[in-house]
Amino acid sequence: MGINRWLKPLLLTTVAPISIVLAIFPVREWLTTTDIVMLQLLWVAWVAVRQNAALAGITTLVSVACTDWFFVLPYFTFHIEKIEYLVTFTVMLIVGLMISKLAGELSKNVRDTQLHASNTRCLYELAKALNGLDDINAQRQVFTTSIKDHLGITLRWNSNRMDNREYFNIEQNTQWGGFSSNAELSPENRAFIDTALSLLFQVHENSNLRNQSASMKVQAELERAKNALLRSLSHDLRTPLATIMGSSSMLADENIELSKASITEQAKNIYEQSKILNQHFNKVMELSRVNKIGEQLAWQSINVHTLVTEAKARRQQQLSGFNLALVFDKAACCIGDMTLLEIALANIFENAARFGDGVATVGFNTERIDNITHYKIVVGNLIVAHPSSSDEGVGLGSVICDVVAQFHQGEFVLAIDELTQVATAILSWGAKND
Repeated sequence: MGINRWLKPLLLTTVAPISIVLAIFPVREWLTTTDIVMLQLLWVAWVAVRQNAALAGITTLVSVACTDWFFVLPYFTFHIEKIEYLVTFTVMLIVGLMISKLAGELSKNVRDTQLHASNTRCLYELAKALNGLDDINAQRQVFTTSIKDHLGITLRWNSNRMDNREYFNIEQNTQWGGFSSNAELSPENRAFIDTALSLLFQVHENSNLRNQSASMKVQAELERAKNALLRSLSHDLRTPLATIMGSSSMLADENIELSKASITEQAKNIYEQSKILNQHFNKVMELSRVNKIGEQLAWQSINVHTLVTEAKARRQQQLSGFNLALVFDKAACCIGDMTLLEIALANIFENAARFGDGVATVGFNTERIDNITHYKIVVGNLIVAHPSSSDEGVGLGSVICDVVAQFHQGEFVLAIDELTQVATAILSWGAKND
């Protein structure tokens, strides 16, 4: 191993210059000393460009010595009789050393530029890979893999600092641990790792900010849903409660004499309004169930025709005389939580049967944008035959549909044309393609 290490420099700096002068020696009468010096400098320049300044400097000294030994009278001595040869050799030595220095600096600059470009490319690829990850453990794995592929250095994450190895910390507080390497690192490699760690720290902070932003958005949506729920309950419960209280107080008042028909009528009012209250409480229980299911959303492939059929079956009694016209391919499929989507469609159909003329159309379409497929179920041509009053409220059915849409990162829209009194309910959401 040691012989091979010194063999190449020996060949370049000593054997090669001697070989050149031996090749020229038979025709030395045809060449001037200047010609021979130029040939020697050509080899010096090659060594300087392809190797380094130190080897080129040694080559220059050997070349000057060989030229003096073989081509200057008296031959095969280092004695110089004419002063012009001394000037030639001095200039040759100076020029050779200058070439060595300049070529060495050029080679170093080229290597530094190539290294900088390689490091920049690695950091760019690392940034792209890290930005698609939110989990810190996955980010650390990508980071260590990139460092190993680029530098051939294996870094290991340690959650504490119990030994004396050098640590590179992702967090600003070093007591939280960091990356360690058993190998000795050069200043260049250490600087690159520090830069990459700074990038990792920034990506980690951005992930935390995105998660906080998403949490704030979810909280805002929950507040909006809660306000909508309270607003709907206050409207929908006011009328039946007022009717029940009025009828029951009338029956309980001993000063009011009621006929048998009036008593029957008031009892009927109490019964009918109690049924309405029971329906509202069923909706509250259904909304509670939706929230519980939504905590662990089960994404699955769903046949849309089956989804519509099952949703209608959930309200079999309320939809006995309700006609649905399907205007989509029966083989169409979507991705989502089957149970939640059934509940949402069942509520849309129930409201359509309650306020409409008993006829509706169901459409379905998909649209792919980037790597996300957007699904849209449209229940249209709902002629509002029995519009609700301002005191009647919007009903919890719409709130349930909105909550289901939010769990699917989508939205629910109920639009009513004021001129034609035709309503359209749209449930839309998106699913990422794996």
